[in-house]
Amino acid sequence: MRAATFVLSTGRCGTQWLAETIADAAGDRARVEHEPLHNDYAPRRMLGANDPAALEPRQARKVIAHAEAIERELAARDYLETGHPCWSSVPWLARRLAGRVRVVHLVRHPVPTACSWLSHGLFVPPMLPHLPAKEFIAPSDAGVSFPEYREAWPALSPFEKCLVYWAEVNAFGLRLERAGELPWLRVRYEDLFDPRRDALARVVKFLGLPDEAVARIDRGAQVDQHRFALGQWPEPERIARHPRIVAVAEELGYRAGEFAADQLAARFLLRS
Repeated sequence: MRAATFVLSTGRCGTQWLAETIADAAGDRARVEHEPLHNDYAPRRMLGANDPAALEPRQARKVIAHAEAIERELAARDYLETGHPCWSSVPWLARRLAGRVRVVHLVRHPVPTACSWLSHGLFVPPMLPHLPAKEFIAPSDAGVSFPEYREAWPALSPFEKCLVYWAEVNAFGLRLERAGELPWLRVRYEDLFDPRRDALARVVKFLGLPDEAVARIDRGAQVDQHRFALGQWPEPERIARHPRIVAVAEELGYRAGEFAADQLAARFLLRS
């Protein structure tokens, strides 16, 4: 049976590269898309609604039409979708495409992920007051895992808010994985680019692609069309102030306090 595979992730963890890589490896066997709906998935609202029928009609039409397009695609070949906006829609998609959905849970260490999103202006107050803020989650949203941040939210730094977003997405993924209702593969971003590990081979096998597809993949050609820097150091050691975020990291196999600060500074800080 043909299947639709969704990469559940926070974003900023190699989804552009993975989409291009698998598209090259799969050829005509699969349709591969990266963020086909962008934010029209309405991920914050879908988290609580769990059904596009509860969205504003314009948004609902886009999500439902996308699911219908995937169903038509599955009549001919497999489907793979990467990119962060679909994360909270995965349970509904799994119901809509019953028996034909697989999930790759792509994870990355919380600190570099938060630094990367911060460089994209996530949770950073806009330069002009009339511009909308870029916010992917709030502790007042329906369905969140960490509502206890509601009172402290205004006092958190943008970097800390990026960490909360990271924890929300990955706690959501861990709950779905524990439910055991979907074929599931968890992969670390850090392992995708390490030929000593079998992460990429496991993805290829999970997608039902031939083993020789791995040999054609260039792990050195990382893709990031939206690479930005930070104007100041975000104090990544602040993660230690958030034990529940640290616990999510540990469940995913990361030591939250272990990160290469010098490498982060070299990658993200603006140099004069």
